[in-house]
Amino acid sequence: MDWVCVFSTTDVFLFEQLKMVLDVEDVVFKERNTVSSMYNNFGSYELYVNMDDKEKAEKIVKDATG
Repeated sequence: MDWVCVFSTTDVFLFEQLKMVLDVEDVVFKERNTVSSMYNNFGSYELYVNMDDKEKAEKIVKDATG
């Protein structure tokens, strides 16, 4: 399965909101957290979806982030 990143942020609250929306919309996703657990100011939160769901996920992200 080919996964593509559709969202990357340092804002954990926005990240969690988008995960909930993708889940409600039945979009299968994987998450990646590269934020430093010690300092919380390095790295990012990323959401990946299957290529088949890319367009749907990008629209959801665009609608949610403006």
